Amino acid sequence: MIKQFKKYCAALLCAACFLNPVFSQEYDPEHNHDYELTPEELLELENAEQNAASQKEKLPQELQQNFIIVESVRVHELNPQITNYSSDSQLLSGLYEGLFTTSPVSLEPQYAIAKEFKISRDKKRWSITLREDARFSNGEKITAEAVRDSWLRMLANPASPYSSLLDIVRGAEAFRTGQGNYDEVGIYATAENVLSIYLNNPANYLPKILCHTAFSVTHSNPEVYSGAYELEIVADRKYILRKNPYYWDKDNVTLERITFVQSDNVDDNTFYYNTGAVDWVTGQVNQSKLLDPSAIQISATFGTGYLYFKMSSRKPADSKCSRVWDYPEFRNAVLEAFPWNSIHKKYLIPATTLVYPLSGYPQIDGFDYTDEIEASLKMKDARAKYGISQEEVIPLVMHVFENEFSEEDEKLLSEAFAPLGVELVIKTVPSYLYYSTVAAADADILVTSWIGDFADPLAFLELFRGASTMNESGWKNEKFDSLLDQAATAGEADRLNLLGQAENILLDEGMVLPLYRSVSSNIVDLKEVGGWYVNAFDLHPLKNLYKKQPKYNSENIVKK
Repeated sequence: MIKQFKKYCAALLCAACFLNPVFSQEYDPEHNHDYELTPEELLELENAEQNAASQKEKLPQELQQNFIIVESVRVHELNPQITNYSSDSQLLSGLYEGLFTTSPVSLEPQYAIAKEFKISRDKKRWSITLREDARFSNGEKITAEAVRDSWLRMLANPASPYSSLLDIVRGAEAFRTGQGNYDEVGIYATAENVLSIYLNNPANYLPKILCHTAFSVTHSNPEVYSGAYELEIVADRKYILRKNPYYWDKDNVTLERITFVQSDNVDDNTFYYNTGAVDWVTGQVNQSKLLDPSAIQISATFGTGYLYFKMSSRKPADSKCSRVWDYPEFRNAVLEAFPWNSIHKKYLIPATTLVYPLSGYPQIDGFDYTDEIEASLKMKDARAKYGISQEEVIPLVMHVFENEFSEEDEKLLSEAFAPLGVELVIKTVPSYLYYSTVAAADADILVTSWIGDFADPLAFLELFRGASTMNESGWKNEKFDSLLDQAATAGEADRLNLLGQAENILLDEGMVLPLYRSVSSNIVDLKEVGGWYVNAFDLHPLKNLYKKQPKYNSENIVKK
């Protein structure tokens, strides 16, 4: 679940069906509490061909000294436990590692610092064995106690947006909310290399959650890392990572250094990519001036852009906003009047639901039509129910990224809501500042772009669970929360149906207005860069990258 800076692309792409059950196998208690095909075996099968090919195509090691990535300008949060930006996660994928990691090819969980696990017969106790050779960048061994300490630090930190994902662990919610002690949290080091996790209920999706950057293993010293790289230099608009000599899988890490350079100058970014000075651009370029258009990698991602309502409980104490938007009747009147067809046309891949359509997930009827008469009737009934005069003008304050809506779009929205007696007030905020203003925003409705970072509907629905640390809307619904709880103990098919019911409640309550499916754009030549795969998470672990061949001969270099 990652907030995404907006990327605008100029091509339409159909999303592939990319999700599979965790490790492609259901747990079977009759098979010694283990999988018939282990994750390591799956990973070996998945990567065998690619590894063989990569050995042949890699440049000599002396030419793998530095790899340069150009990204948009922003200050990175280097604590993986408190960030929810995709741009941070890309850099952090090199500095930190967790017990599991997501394969960039299949998007399934794979072993990382963990080497095996077993599940008890009642499926509520997980015993995870760590690698003997797992070490921090200072040479210190990564033990089960170190993992436990790392996760407890996250639970104790109110700024950790993903800590509520561990509420499935016994005592975790009580501890993070200040109602329990750390020694009552069901995470224990039962041996130096064995971590035991005690769940409130079975949760076969636990490895998917533990793939998340937030559950990386951190050290009490923030300058000590658990991943393939360590931070060497932070300079003005530059982050340099060097290979971690103590990393357990260092022999399979090719690049000696990776440099992130920040630039929002489109012409400079294009020039330096064309001249071979940089290897990968995640920021903006002038695509029409690229010498090799095949380097443009565009793909649909597991994400949705949407508007959502913010409850009064999350607004400033001196809020000037109307409280009527706390009530679903008023919200649904606006949804009926929303000019869906016109607004959806502006996006490459329009979205009518919140959850990205997944394999096995029930089809959800979303929003794709406007009914002005129904909107008017709903608003009339809502005003009568809550004692609001039919003549009273109700303000609707909306905060959006700059360029989210054109002047024409804003006029269209205002005109759609005006017959309801609703006055739309739109405030635009620069993208680089937007998310830092959300918590304190005195707004009724806000826009966001969210990429789910584990392959499950929960990656989206957790955003609206009442007790979730990711719930920025302040909305609470007991039936919605109950369905999420029931889904945690259900079989896979029933679980997806229950989560589908939960999404229907969210839509019926008028809490979200889905706009588009996210699209990623990267500039990287896959003939020259290895270990980089197009995938629906826009996930590219730094440890996998390597150079294949020189970018351009001197004759190909064009002057700026």
